[in-house]
Amino acid sequence: MNKKSIIGLIVMAAISVCMTFGIDAYKDSQPKVTTLEFETPKSAVEGENYNFEAKLFEPNDGKSVHPVVIIAHGYNSTMDNCEDVATAYTQAGYAAIVFDFVGGSRNSSTQVHSSEMTTFTEVTDYEIVLDYVLESDSFDHDNVFISGQSFGGLIATVVAEKNQDRINSVVLFYPAYNMVENSGKVLEAGVTEDKKNSDEVSESLYSWDGLLVSERYLTELNSLDITGIIGNLNKDVIIMQGDLDTDVTLESTQEFLQYFPSAKLVIITGGSHGFWGEQLEQACSESIEFLNTHLK
Repeated sequence: MNKKSIIGLIVMAAISVCMTFGIDAYKDSQPKVTTLEFETPKSAVEGENYNFEAKLFEPNDGKSVHPVVIIAHGYNSTMDNCEDVATAYTQAGYAAIVFDFVGGSRNSSTQVHSSEMTTFTEVTDYEIVLDYVLESDSFDHDNVFISGQSFGGLIATVVAEKNQDRINSVVLFYPAYNMVENSGKVLEAGVTEDKKNSDEVSESLYSWDGLLVSERYLTELNSLDITGIIGNLNKDVIIMQGDLDTDVTLESTQEFLQYFPSAKLVIITGGSHGFWGEQLEQACSESIEFLNTHLK
């Protein structure tokens, strides 16, 4: 075998090793994903439950315990829309859980009508996931972070305020606090249709941004003392807010910022209601830095 052939074999072997290493490294960077299922009480039927699904994203780093971020999706959205952020967090060493609110979307895995969803049923759903985290040995109980996007950010805020002794801090993406006031406008606009249940009892439904919601949902939300809840939240908070968001405007978020005892606002230039591309990368980077500095 001549010298040129030997060099060629060495180069090919080196390329093979690099390719193998590269594939393994890529595999390690992908999260382990596990589907979970929970039960939550039916809002209108005593003693019966609904089921809802969640997904647990875990880093492939060989560790058995991780800090964890629980992420709530927005109004008429699903947990699928939170998976990009969850994946980014796992690459930084965090477990992340996303889940579907019961009746929270037309596309929800729960297949429950949106009229069964209220602000407080969503708080209950979230707290059931939080209980699971705190009862599991797979998570660092000193480092449980609450998070939510849009209306899920409002729900996450309520959950965080109620469970301050059980959580670390809070990460919010464009929290829809303006829905508290807007729900009153939907009530004033009037009933869209009447729905009759199995007992032929009529329930008034209202059309709001793609969903038919109950009067109970609107009145509960409209009566929520959101500024008082924010003012009682004695945990550090970071808020990611796009300057081009027309659903939750920058001005709206800035208005509520003053009520937080401790909150940092990160303005995502070019960000709308939902982040993609560079805006998503910035939001993930900023929130991961926040998580890292709050680890106990």
